Amino acid sequence: MTTQKDVAKKAGVSFITVSRVINNKGNVKQKTRERVLKVIEELNYYPNTLAQGLNANKSNTISILPLLREIAMMEEISFYRRIIAGVERYCCESEIDILLSTLRGDPEKIDYLRHYYLRKSDGLILIGISPDRLIDKIEKDKIPCSFIGEKGRPGRANYMHSDNRLGSRQITEYLLKNGHKKIAYIFTENPSTDVIERYESFIEVMEENRTAFPEEYLLYGDYMEKGGRKAIRKIAAMKDRPTAIISSTDTMALGVFDEAKKLGIDIPNDISLVGFDGHEFCQFMTPPIATVIQDLEGLGYLAAKLTIEQINDPDKQGESHIFPVVFEPRGTVKSLID
Repeated sequence: MTTQKDVAKKAGVSFITVSRVINNKGNVKQKTRERVLKVIEELNYYPNTLAQGLNANKSNTISILPLLREIAMMEEISFYRRIIAGVERYCCESEIDILLSTLRGDPEKIDYLRHYYLRKSDGLILIGISPDRLIDKIEKDKIPCSFIGEKGRPGRANYMHSDNRLGSRQITEYLLKNGHKKIAYIFTENPSTDVIERYESFIEVMEENRTAFPEEYLLYGDYMEKGGRKAIRKIAAMKDRPTAIISSTDTMALGVFDEAKKLGIDIPNDISLVGFDGHEFCQFMTPPIATVIQDLEGLGYLAAKLTIEQINDPDKQGESHIFPVVFEPRGTVKSLID
């Protein structure tokens, strides 16, 4: 393996000169710099970034930690993939590497900060992870850190999430304006902060419009398709069926959509259906599933930007951002108003 000493020897310069060229620091004559760069190319030399990081007390690496629930793999993998795409885009622009470490298990027992300490990451991006147990340590050690999909107290950490309340309000108001008074809602077991906000906003709009929400219309799923399938089977057995269903995730909406066909329920002619998240598969169904679209790539991009800014400026305080969402009614919603 070619070393920095090999480059220096062939270029006829000192080890220090090669280091200055690689790191673009110090005074090096242009002709000397060009000669060293030419030798680096000829010898196919790659600098030891780990050693460089140790010298600078940095690894040029950000750890991304998404918490995966086994029951929610399909939903979350799609969700995380789009966020990570945004993180990767900014990190590529900044020449920062990414260390992706998926976490499984009891959220109360996982040590979320071990990657920062053991793998010497410069910063952390945590997805779907509550800051409650971590924030004191983050503040104390000044860890560059961003939480996606969660909220927390102002201070060191950055927080960013979608405007879940607005998205849910847009859905509910749209259904009410189109004549739907009997609306079922598919909530989730072990709900995340995002899902809780969506449900709370739905209830607020129903109460503001003095629209009844019978207890039997509140159904529970597991984030996955099977949760939606279970919900629509219960609805099919009801004497007084709802005219519309709001699913707190697109994946459960997909389960409703597919199982409804097997039960002989026509969507949207018999029941309208709306999901939430903006997953790609919604637009490819026939008819396309109505959903709320989130800028997940934008969330990831900003999380990376703010984390790297804190790496470069240890005294920079955290920021909090709410990203706008867009509701697209699409083909699974039918108006009941003539």
